[in-house]
Amino acid sequence: MLARQKAMLATVLATVLIIALTTLAYIAAADRVGRKHLAPEISDTFSDLIQIELLQRQDEHTLRMMLNNMAQHYQVNEIALYNENYERILHSYSSDHRPQLKPALDENTLPPYITTYRIDSTPAEQKTTQFTLAIVSELSLPTFFFLDTLTTTLFVVSASALIIFFLYLVIRHWQRQPYRELLNEVQNNHNKNSSEENIQLNSQDPDTEELIQALNDLFWLRDQRTQHLKNAHNQAESARLRATRLSDETRVTNENLAREISVRRGIEVQLKNMQSLLDGILNAMPSAIFAVDHQLRVVQGNQQAGDWLTTEPNQLVGRHLLQLLPELEHQSLLDNTNLKQPEKTERLSFTSFSPSIIADLLVYPLPDDQQAHLVIRIDDVTQRQRMEEIMVQTEKMMSVGGLAAGMAHEINNPLGAILQNIQNIRRRLSTELNANQQAAEALSIPVEKIGQYVEQRGVNQFLDHIQSAGERAANIIASMLRFSRNDHLQKRETDIAELIDTTLTVAGTDTELKQTQPVTDIASNLPAVICVPSEIEQVLLNLIKNAKQALDSFATETNDKNWQASILIQATAHDDYVCIAVEDNGPGVPAEAVSHIFEPFYTTKEVGEGTGLGLSVSYFIITAHHNGKLVHKTSGLSANAPGSRFEIWLPTDL
Repeated sequence: MLARQKAMLATVLATVLIIALTTLAYIAAADRVGRKHLAPEISDTFSDLIQIELLQRQDEHTLRMMLNNMAQHYQVNEIALYNENYERILHSYSSDHRPQLKPALDENTLPPYITTYRIDSTPAEQKTTQFTLAIVSELSLPTFFFLDTLTTTLFVVSASALIIFFLYLVIRHWQRQPYRELLNEVQNNHNKNSSEENIQLNSQDPDTEELIQALNDLFWLRDQRTQHLKNAHNQAESARLRATRLSDETRVTNENLAREISVRRGIEVQLKNMQSLLDGILNAMPSAIFAVDHQLRVVQGNQQAGDWLTTEPNQLVGRHLLQLLPELEHQSLLDNTNLKQPEKTERLSFTSFSPSIIADLLVYPLPDDQQAHLVIRIDDVTQRQRMEEIMVQTEKMMSVGGLAAGMAHEINNPLGAILQNIQNIRRRLSTELNANQQAAEALSIPVEKIGQYVEQRGVNQFLDHIQSAGERAANIIASMLRFSRNDHLQKRETDIAELIDTTLTVAGTDTELKQTQPVTDIASNLPAVICVPSEIEQVLLNLIKNAKQALDSFATETNDKNWQASILIQATAHDDYVCIAVEDNGPGVPAEAVSHIFEPFYTTKEVGEGTGLGLSVSYFIITAHHNGKLVHKTSGLSANAPGSRFEIWLPTDL
């Protein structure tokens, strides 16, 4: 905002403030005059008029008319006339106000804004009759006063605004006149004088004398600086010529440097990409890689090493290798300072890793000019070792299975001869055959006596026992042959009850399972299931063995004399499924192992007692081969132990 505009605004605000204060003072004075002088005088005047009227006529109608007219005055709200007993006889009030005077007057309790007068109604020489006149005055100013005052104030403000605006125009003209003259003087000097001459301003106006003197000083300084700039320009021109020659030489040098920088930058990018590629290759390897110096301090480690040690790879740098892996403390490979060829140590146990693993250790020497001295690679062979053990065990079991099948065939032949000869013996001892009778007569032995002898000596019972044992041995051998027969993926309709009986027959040949005979609960309405019988028998046999091992372990740990081992095998039909359950009253599966029991190689048994594949293979057979379900639940056979219940759900319709 310009200075003249600020002055104008200040003048307008001052004028408005003065007018506002004047108006407020006027209103306050008028209010004070109305309260102190006009209201009392009007009340006195009205009292005198009433007294005159009472002295003259005492006409009630006339008095009422006078009171009504008086009540219309702007400073009178209410008026009433009371007799000698202070009883109201005449009353009038303004329609804009609520009546405040009561029918009976009590002068001691009247508020200050109610004025009372004692009026005599007869001349002084006669008997006096006194009346009391009560007037309620309006002390505040009337509305028309404020409206007239506001109208007058607005008129004054408008006239003042016009006068101030006219004054602003005149002052602005007077203010700009010296500056116009000064501007004309500057333009005239600029047109007359050349750039080589000094500019000198002259003016007779005392208001601009100091400004002109300051401008003359500025013009003199400008001329001096112009002269200095010309001299500097000449010097700069000569310097520019010298700089041009130097710049040409510098340009050639910069071009050579730019080519070298470009080559260097390309080499750095290639080195960076190569470093990133090597780091990516090292971190992608499933082996733990450590690069160590002569003091066996880690120079670099890959991501797999950090993961196994639960540490970030960059935090491995600088740490001693034996502090990270104390299992390597007695490895002579690390002490060999003259190592020339890679050397390997197999199947070391690393408990420092999480989880613990069995690994192969490979040590690679590096050239002497490298920061690192050795590269150590640790390969996890835990799974491979387990697979090798499983392969050895599988091969052993295949060999045992082959021997068992061969032995079954070999036993089956003499067993058949035994059963056949028992039948022949029974025929030779029979009294009904003619050949037996003829042979007995030839020896003078009655056939009936031979029969009595055989019956009396219990020979038939011995023969029955031999035949029963032979048939049982034949059934066991037949079951073993069926179990060992390779009928993989050859599904057929199978009776579940018969399949369970066959499995129990095979299980009965196992010395470990003879001590605990499973209890069966097989429903009578089981439908046939399309499955591979040998695979389902394998699953059932594995579940029975697991239950037996859990019961044996629990029996050695518990001291409960009332507890007895029990295995229950149930088979029930549910809609489109047949459920086969193997349930025991043992310790049950630990809570932390429930989610892992069907994982390969996971086992809760001691080392050498299990491979961790039994339940995983069973789960695979049921789910993948037969589209069924293998479910683990908590058993309810015993209140003293949680027990385990494995349910096999096989669909009846594939």
